[in-house]
Amino acid sequence: MVLPSLLLLFQLGEHQAALTAYKQHQFPEAVAHFTEALKTEKPGSPEYNESVLLLGQTLFLESKFAEAIPWLEKATAGKDAATEASYMLGNACLMTRQQEAAVKAFARLFAVDPNSAAARLTTAQMMLHHDMDADAAAQAKRALALDARIPEAHFLLAEVAILHAEIDDAIAELNQEIAINPGYAMAYYRLGDAYSRREDWDHAMPLLERSVWLNPNYSAPFILLGKGYLKRKEFANADGVLRHALRLDPQNLSAHYLLGQTLMQEGKVEDAKKEMAKWKELKGDN
Repeated sequence: MVLPSLLLLFQLGEHQAALTAYKQHQFPEAVAHFTEALKTEKPGSPEYNESVLLLGQTLFLESKFAEAIPWLEKATAGKDAATEASYMLGNACLMTRQQEAAVKAFARLFAVDPNSAAARLTTAQMMLHHDMDADAAAQAKRALALDARIPEAHFLLAEVAILHAEIDDAIAELNQEIAINPGYAMAYYRLGDAYSRREDWDHAMPLLERSVWLNPNYSAPFILLGKGYLKRKEFANADGVLRHALRLDPQNLSAHYLLGQTLMQEGKVEDAKKEMAKWKELKGDN
């Protein structure tokens, strides 16, 4: 039996130590060991590729985004790159304000042409996760410049408008979304939501109905419908849709509160008290 060389033992020792530290979430130690292991591991070997990937991921998890990027770029260079490496690379680029690099990373992650409208829109959607509203809107507009009928770009612009209480803009964008994408339940829900913020229930209610007809398994439009029926004093309808909302989402605060208010209006005082007690419990009130 041929004993392994001291160099190989050293390599395996550093790599194994790095893996152990990584699995135990001892990230500074993992970075140190992966860095040492990479000095002697052969490029292209399974150990080297694993060290590159996990070093990039570890630096990302430590929020050292600029340091993570070169390693994540190496990890995503091959045709069999792990999807999480592209995800982390795209987000690291966003956090370091390298938007064009982020577009390329997300294009790879979602298997679309980096020069396409889809690449711009997926990047915009990822930007929203980081509260980069203005940048997301700019990317969505670039997506529409490349493809004026790409679904969900107008919806994203409406979401940004609603965040900034720009209801007129949101309504205009959502109407354009529906013209392109008439089977999109969320567009009807958010358009109904926009009108409800103006207490314009005559416009809101038919849109919310369309939303639940398209997607009967999402609680939010049912809750808003319940609120609309309550405002209109249609208590039986409010009771029905709010109970349905709670079957879909039993822990929803708004649904319990609105159902409690509805039951009180119906004269069902004991049932109303139970709903309000549940609302207070979920809120964390003593």
